[in-house]
Amino acid sequence: MSESSKKPTAPRDRVPFWEKLALGVGALSAFFGYAGVSTLAYPVYNMLLKVNAGWVGTALMIPRIWDAFSDPIMGYISDNFHSRFGRRKPFIVIGAISMGVLFALLWYVPESWSDSAKIIWFIGLQLIYFTCYTIFAVPYGSLSYELTPDYNERTRVMAYCAFFHKSGEFLSGWMIPLATALGAWLIAAEKLEMTGIHSMAWLIGLLVMAGLGSMPGLLVRERFVRKTAKQSKVKILDSIKDSLSSKAFVVLVAVIVLNTLSGVLASGIDQYLLVYYMNDGSEAAGLLQKGLLTSGYAVVGFISIPIITWLASLFGKKGSLYFVYSLMAFGGVMKWFIFAPGHPIWDVNLMIVSFKLDPVILIDPLLCGPMWVAVKIMLASMMADICDEDELLHGQRREGMFSAVFSWIEKAVVSFSYMGTGIALNFSGFSPDFGAEQPAGTFFLMRLFLAGAPAITAVMALFALYFYPITAQHAEKTRAALEERRGAISADQ
Repeated sequence: MSESSKKPTAPRDRVPFWEKLALGVGALSAFFGYAGVSTLAYPVYNMLLKVNAGWVGTALMIPRIWDAFSDPIMGYISDNFHSRFGRRKPFIVIGAISMGVLFALLWYVPESWSDSAKIIWFIGLQLIYFTCYTIFAVPYGSLSYELTPDYNERTRVMAYCAFFHKSGEFLSGWMIPLATALGAWLIAAEKLEMTGIHSMAWLIGLLVMAGLGSMPGLLVRERFVRKTAKQSKVKILDSIKDSLSSKAFVVLVAVIVLNTLSGVLASGIDQYLLVYYMNDGSEAAGLLQKGLLTSGYAVVGFISIPIITWLASLFGKKGSLYFVYSLMAFGGVMKWFIFAPGHPIWDVNLMIVSFKLDPVILIDPLLCGPMWVAVKIMLASMMADICDEDELLHGQRREGMFSAVFSWIEKAVVSFSYMGTGIALNFSGFSPDFGAEQPAGTFFLMRLFLAGAPAITAVMALFALYFYPITAQHAEKTRAALEERRGAISADQ
């Protein structure tokens, strides 16, 4: 039986363009909300404020422990909340505005304080900040799951979110240059200064987090407002137990964990190989190629969004993931050959800038880039299908609890990935003191981490996906059974 759905989307199930756009820009706010702190933490607290890097890493991990409690609580509150504005939208607006303000305050620690006082400030403000982020992110994810009952339209909705999420990945790399430029403009600073950081943080906090983050709460219509007003109270422990009894949900959790494992083991290793192994310790050449590689991933990600959405319409959501994970497994193996010296080098001259390019490294984003976009689109779309299955089995709409788990895992991915480089480098015996003359076997082990982690975890993800039970036909039968039981649901119902 085909896993795709050939049934056209009914007009009443289509989400208008402006609502998709409003939901999508919320993903930009969500990305900066959880990645912005990690991006700035080391440059600000280690480079500018001179706090020990190990302390900074510990400070980044502590909020993940708090998230394990705050995310399910927010899911519980959102699922059981009732107002004339909806279950999700009031929290989205309140959370977006409060996290935008707190994001700026995170960096207002007095430079005269001791290192321990600075890190206590950072941890304390993070706990408050990430609580506000949870108030925004969990209802936002819930709203995206319940926006349409159509199998294929859900994928198209998530494609908008993936586009703005990928935009956030691309733009976040410019936060430090923007801070430097603002410092030069405001106080004629010649290097990164706290004044530039403060100005950039307010710009990101108010414009992106508070402004764009409020758009889903202001402009997107909710479904299930009337229906859920009559349902029994959602309970945290029952919801967790029921979710873990869902075969489809467990499969998606396994896939997310495997993605995390891949990132933990391989994150950042390519940069070290580009500098010390492929360019004989030249930071200028290696980091330039790393920048080109990162840009390649961004370009491939944007191009992949319509392609992956089209593949899902032909072969189903699971079928599209089969394709990208197979490509990822092959790409992981190819990393062994891509990140090695001896490739032909091109001299590139672009008007006022000239540089040397290793064209072989651009094969890497072509093979591995589509997977990261596909996961962002498909797992969210599949979670929406699982929420329908959950309602059929248990009679409740519990998108908040499912969103809470998904939100916590996403934030954990970012935090743990920052540990991955250190784990792999220490295990391989790398030391920056040796430059390009590392001990025997060091580069071999680093390449093994870089190639093996994505290849092995991609194969394991393919195995896990085999057990995912919800096809398009299955989802359509679930929807039909639900509508026979409680009628069709339109926006604001």
